[in-house]
Amino acid sequence: MKSLKPAIIMAIIIGIIVAVAFSVLLIPSLQKQHTDKETTGDQSDEIAWQLLQKTYLEQECREKFIGQSGELEDCFDRIEEEQRLNPPTKP
Repeated sequence: MKSLKPAIIMAIIIGIIVAVAFSVLLIPSLQKQHTDKETTGDQSDEIAWQLLQKTYLEQECREKFIGQSGELEDCFDRIEEEQRLNPPTKP
């Protein structure tokens, strides 16, 4: 029985060391993944907002320039240019 005690103690110590090492390596990577998902969500929110804004502005163009195809196309072009110059940014 005396020879088993050191083996049990060593198994416990090795288990603790492995658990600590695993925690030190795993927790930061999990936190980074969580942060990356938040950033991606923020960016997709920005893209969705930009699309909604474009739809709203296009509707305003349609109402303002009804029956005036040249002016309507110019209005759409201005919207496209504005969105090209101000793309969604990554926070």
